Amino acid sequence: MSDSTLHTADGRAFFTITELGEARFFVNDLFKRKFASDAPEIPRNFVAFYKDMEGALHVAGFSHMLRWRTCYLSGGSCSDGNTLRRMSEEERGLVQQAGGIWALVLRHAFNRLDGECDAYFGHCGDRRAREVAMASGFEPLHTPVHIARWHKPLPPEVKAELVDGVISIGLF
Repeated sequence: MSDSTLHTADGRAFFTITELGEARFFVNDLFKRKFASDAPEIPRNFVAFYKDMEGALHVAGFSHMLRWRTCYLSGGSCSDGNTLRRMSEEERGLVQQAGGIWALVLRHAFNRLDGECDAYFGHCGDRRAREVAMASGFEPLHTPVHIARWHKPLPPEVKAELVDGVISIGLF
């Protein structure tokens, strides 16, 4: 099993994250609840699933990574509180010990994509989401909502050019 799969004390796998080329079928209901629109059709989607005791799968979280220049734009990130409430106390505790649903999704995406890009950018206005992003390696930029994760050393002028470019995009 991958490092993005969580197990209960008795060894039962109950949570995993996978990358999907097309995620709308799985995440659209959650996305509509969170963003009042359909999930985007973007080819790099990271979806967290919870498997309940009966074996049924439930979407626990989602984030997409949109390629832009030499970077990825992390967007559409959300988690499903209803799915979290379905979990047993032990399962919720294990998810929280690992940093929470979005932190797990980000960690999985970073493990998959770090070798393909120079940086990640996000647009984050929610206080709690911002705390998770900062704990996951993002840092604030000079706007109230933009964040960056610099996992490779880049010259300051390259960073500045990327920041200016990402800010000019608007929402993503």
